[in-house]
Amino acid sequence: MIIDAHLHLDEKVDGTAIGAVRELDRQLEEAAVDRAIALHLDVQPWSAAEVAEAISKFPRIRAFINVHPHGADPERCLRDGIEGLGYIGLKLHPRLQQFGVDDSQTVRLVRAAGEMNIPVLIDAFPDGTHLMQGFSPLRYASLAKQCPDTRIIWAHMGGHYVMDFMMLAKRLPNVYFDISYSLLYYQTSSIPGDMIYAMRSMKFDRIFYGSDYPDRSVGVTLDLSRQFMRSQGLPEEAMAKVLGLNAQKFFGWDDL
Repeated sequence: MIIDAHLHLDEKVDGTAIGAVRELDRQLEEAAVDRAIALHLDVQPWSAAEVAEAISKFPRIRAFINVHPHGADPERCLRDGIEGLGYIGLKLHPRLQQFGVDDSQTVRLVRAAGEMNIPVLIDAFPDGTHLMQGFSPLRYASLAKQCPDTRIIWAHMGGHYVMDFMMLAKRLPNVYFDISYSLLYYQTSSIPGDMIYAMRSMKFDRIFYGSDYPDRSVGVTLDLSRQFMRSQGLPEEAMAKVLGLNAQKFFGWDDL
């Protein structure tokens, strides 16, 4: 079983939401991915309603809604997205949308997600832009500590801060990881090995696979990720947890 817990829609397919979702579903089927989480982004040219309508036609795909914590009535926007549009989680992108990871508005919105019993996925990739914005693992930990009833996924496993994020996660039971982008981005550096070390240290629990499509095609990313994990000596049962079983349990997808 394969669950891709972090991917996006490719606006270059034909410019439409339905075209982007159709192409994504085609690639998921070709790669034998059983279910996937698509992340709506406000920076893309489609509204949350357009994305939700397109995704509703493809049962293999679920979606998280992107809400800006500093926007107009963000808690209402989140509730409308979950109850009215069918989204199953909240996507936060402090780097692109330029807000504080643990400022009061973010904390309020993440707590609201916990009250709705939906997970939050927050970008945690320290590129140059995010570093200049004051990126710090401690701010992510602060958010998690202030929202103990909310399940929070730290996307990209914290990039080259993976060891810090792993040590913090050991003290924060409401925190999870996805390995999207980072595992392949840092090829030939020590970081992928550090990510494997962190997976082992966490006994391969609370960690999800993600492709971050369309960075690469769904199938190519899955193949390269499997090859690397096998090259590091990961047993098949550990890979099965990361590639699907952990996410299946997290989302309660007993139908898979």
